[in-house]
Amino acid sequence: MRKTVVFFFHLIFLLVPLFFTAANDELFEFNKIILTYIFTSLILGTWVIRMILEKKMLWKKTPFDIPIAIFYISQLLSTLFSINQQTSIFGYYSRFNGGLLSISAYIVLYYAFVNNVKRIEVKNLLGTVFLGATLSAFYAFMEHFGHSFSCLFITGNFDVSCWIQDVQSRVFGTFGQPNWLAAYLIMILPLAGSRLIDLFGKAEIWKRVLFVVFIALYFSTLLFTGSRSGLVGLAVGVVAYVTYMLIGLYRQHSLDAQQSVQQKKKKTTEHTLRPILYSAGIGTVVCFGLIVIFGTPFTPKLSAIIGRLNKTATPQVQQPIPAQVPSSPSPQSGTQLDIGGSESGDIRKVVWRGAVQVWKRYPVFGSGVETFAYSYYKDRPMEHNALSEWDFLYNKAHNEFLNYLATTGTVGFTAYLLMIGWVYVWAFRHAHESPLTIAAWMSAYTALHVSNFFGFSTVVVSIVFYLLPAFLYVSNDNNVHQELHLDLQKKSRQSNMRTETWQWILCCGIGIATLYLLIVFINMWRADVAYARGKQLLVANQGIKGLKELQNAVKISPTNEGVFHEAVAKTAAELILSVYQQNDATMAAQLGELAINESTLMMASNPVNLNFYRSQAQVFISLSRIAPALLQESLKTLDKAQELAPTDPKLTYNRALINEGLGNKELAITLMKKALQMKPNYDGARDQLKRIESTPN
Repeated sequence: MRKTVVFFFHLIFLLVPLFFTAANDELFEFNKIILTYIFTSLILGTWVIRMILEKKMLWKKTPFDIPIAIFYISQLLSTLFSINQQTSIFGYYSRFNGGLLSISAYIVLYYAFVNNVKRIEVKNLLGTVFLGATLSAFYAFMEHFGHSFSCLFITGNFDVSCWIQDVQSRVFGTFGQPNWLAAYLIMILPLAGSRLIDLFGKAEIWKRVLFVVFIALYFSTLLFTGSRSGLVGLAVGVVAYVTYMLIGLYRQHSLDAQQSVQQKKKKTTEHTLRPILYSAGIGTVVCFGLIVIFGTPFTPKLSAIIGRLNKTATPQVQQPIPAQVPSSPSPQSGTQLDIGGSESGDIRKVVWRGAVQVWKRYPVFGSGVETFAYSYYKDRPMEHNALSEWDFLYNKAHNEFLNYLATTGTVGFTAYLLMIGWVYVWAFRHAHESPLTIAAWMSAYTALHVSNFFGFSTVVVSIVFYLLPAFLYVSNDNNVHQELHLDLQKKSRQSNMRTETWQWILCCGIGIATLYLLIVFINMWRADVAYARGKQLLVANQGIKGLKELQNAVKISPTNEGVFHEAVAKTAAELILSVYQQNDATMAAQLGELAINESTLMMASNPVNLNFYRSQAQVFISLSRIAPALLQESLKTLDKAQELAPTDPKLTYNRALINEGLGNKELAITLMKKALQMKPNYDGARDQLKRIESTPN
């Protein structure tokens, strides 16, 4: 049974980074978290069955038990006092990562790892980590050159035409977002560098060359992501690597000196430094060469430099400029930042300030695990309206630390820092035991936190975050011979033991419980597939079929997901007018009742979700075409929404339009002017204000 657990860990490291489907509404993160839940259920079930069969509690004390326990209790308390417990438990829909359920899964993986994986098996698991990383990196690497395996699987064409995003400029592979892929790669690179050092002088040359190729692949793919936070994180991670390595080697040297084995000390130091220097030299040359060839977000690539030099060296002949007829600007491509949107640093500053305000409003336990999408808009700074992304939904603070501060308060934030700091302290104390191994893991750990400072954690990154201390602990477990001796004793005992009836009964019970969890998680996935299919049918103008698929999503979902109720309500409301015009009064009445009921269920599932208020108002507006009295209900809904988001000019704008429809012209003018005060460059509000003012009473 123990080897089965280890096998499932191999599958996690290999498959989770690669897994996504085109059948879901959110292709990447949602699929990865569902697969993680499935493997965690299998691992937990197998581990418990192993304990039953061996008639003993398989639980080791580890150095990280206290901080993990404190952190988990803080998350429980934050969930208990959350403004929306369902979101705190399951996470924000389509992401799910970060909710209490996902945190529980990661902690289960940590303890399953330390209690089932042996030191001699760590190297094989790292091999699987490298295999998964290599496949993920190659997948994204090819996108830069115009060949996406995703498009090959989805459309049958080995190009990048299936993506709306300019995937060649910023690759994302199987991760869905360039920064998410970068956060993964910057954790793998230090481990690959350490493995190269380990292979130097101990393995065939082809293995060393292979890892040089791996490093080149990982680093070039990192460059292709165009992630500034990733490169900064890697740079700081390299500093951490050197620091921990020097501390470890110095302590090793000191211990050898104390033991008065000078000759052995000299050989050990020479043996260690030579592969380090050679490997560092090779890695530096490879990475610097790739930077020169491909460039970085901070530096131009070689072809651009050569182009500038040629342009400077070639004399330019001044030609008369003929008069031209003015033309419209040529279309531009690229990200919003490329075409003049707000700089990401400016956006972060505003969102971060809002996150601090959320913490001030919920100082102890925060607004609730993963509830930033709801709590932020009450404290959303007015300056947000001047940004290019003023009407975007922010479900994260784009700073993992501030996100914890806002959503889990002082208690959760302190516990989070304690858990991280404890790892650094433990690694510092044990740096001399395995200098290169500990340096590599702490480099990855540091790079991750720097990246998270400018973003937020995703599924794969979270798995590494929680399992990294497990790798550290197991890799430095010196009881290898004792483990082998215990294994021999255990095999001898098991050969003479007979499985008793109560063990069979308990094992069957655990198997049924595991199967139940698998069905729940598979149904979560099936519900999302139905939801995505329904939306696709609506886009294809197959409204009734789309509505049925959305209702199917509601039926399948084991979590009573409000997003599904929202989709059904909006769709039914939009269909009602066309059905009414066809003189099908019965069908129209059924659709109207369905829209109202689903809208009510949507609001009951999450009364602090700003988007749900917008959707309910939209439902009432759609239904008001045949029931004008409902227009007043839409106004009441938007008034409540404005209380949740007092600085949102779009809500004020819509309230003005509804008041105009209800005949409240003066109030409509006042509200439209208020929307312009919130956002002076709100062209739509300015145009509507002129129209309303010019309309006769």
